[in-house]
Amino acid sequence: MRSRLAALLIIFVALCGTPASAASSPPEGLPEGVELPVKVRIGLRVLDITEIREVIGRARLYVEVTQRWTDPRRRFDPLDAGTSRIDRVGAEARQYIAGIWTPGLAIDNQLGEPRAKADAVSVYSDGSVVLVERYEADFRVGVDMAAFPFDRQRLSLSFSLPRYAKQDAMLVTTETDRLFSRIEPKLSVIDWRPLDLTFFYDEAAGWNARAYSRLNATIGIERLSERYLLRLFIPIVSTLAVSLFVLWIPGTAPKDHGSLVFSALLALAAISFTYEASFPGSISLNTPIAKIISLGYFYLVVVVLIDALLWKPRSDPASRYHVLAIGLRSHCRWALPSIMVIVCLALVLRGLPG
Repeated sequence: MRSRLAALLIIFVALCGTPASAASSPPEGLPEGVELPVKVRIGLRVLDITEIREVIGRARLYVEVTQRWTDPRRRFDPLDAGTSRIDRVGAEARQYIAGIWTPGLAIDNQLGEPRAKADAVSVYSDGSVVLVERYEADFRVGVDMAAFPFDRQRLSLSFSLPRYAKQDAMLVTTETDRLFSRIEPKLSVIDWRPLDLTFFYDEAAGWNARAYSRLNATIGIERLSERYLLRLFIPIVSTLAVSLFVLWIPGTAPKDHGSLVFSALLALAAISFTYEASFPGSISLNTPIAKIISLGYFYLVVVVLIDALLWKPRSDPASRYHVLAIGLRSHCRWALPSIMVIVCLALVLRGLPG
C-alpha cells in the first residue's frame, strides 16, 4: 500500500512540478524609486516616405522611434561589467525587452502590423534604457487637397501609452530629442519634398474616463508643383483657347462655332477623367484644377451662346440692333477671355502656399 502511494506521489510531482518550475515570473510593474509619472522621452526619425494615397488618407512611412526612460532595476556596476553600456540588437534585444518593464508605446493611427521591424536596446549603468525600433508601416493621415497642386500636407503620428494613465507615465520630448528627430531630405515618393518635423502635446480619454498622455509628431511635406504645370495646366489652356477662335475668327457660322465648342467640352471631360486617374483626388476633392475645369464648361457655353445670339443682328445691316450687336461682339472678344483668365489666376494664387 505504501509503495502504491509513493508511486502515485512520484507521478503527481512529475506531472505538476515541471510546469510550476517553468512558469514565468509575473511581469514587472512601473519602475520603483522613480518619481511618478515616469517620463518616457520620444525621438522620431522619418527615414523615408514610400507612398501617399490622398483619396483614402493613407501614407506608408519608414520610421525610427527612440524611447528613453529610467528604471533603477536595470542598474549594474560598470567595473564588473567592463563597460558603462550594454547593447543588444535583433533577436537578443527582443528577448531582453520581453523580460523587463517597457512603456508599451503605441501609435494610434497606425494601420496593421509593421513590416521589416528591427529592434535595438541599450542599458546604461545608471539604469537608463534606450529602446530603438525601426520599421515600415501604414498610417491613417489627414490630407487636404484644397490647394492641389500647390498643397502642403501635415502628416501626424499620434504616440500614446494605452496601458498607463498620465499620472503614472507621460510622454515627453526634450530639446535633445527634437534635435535628434528629423526627416530625411530625400524621399521615395516622387513630386514631394520634406519641410519640417514638429511635436505637440495632447491627451486622450481612456475607457475608464482617465486621461492618457499623447504626443503628436507632425511631418510637413510640400508637393513639387512646378512638375505639374505641363501635365495639368497646358492641356486646359489649350482646350479653353478654342474660345478665341470662336470670338475672333470672322466669317464662320454659328454651327461651326458650336462644333468647335462641343469638341472642346468633350476634351475637358476627357481631361477630367485623365487627371483623376493619374492624380487621384485632383478632381473629386474640389481642388483649384477641378474648379478651373468646371468654370471652363460654363465659360465655353457662355461664349457659344453669346456668339449665336449676336450673329443674326450683327450680320444683318437692316436690323435695328445691328450697331449694338457689333459693339457687344467687340467688347466680348476682350471681356470674356480676360474675365476667365483673371478668375483662373485668382484660383491658382489662392492655392499657392503662404
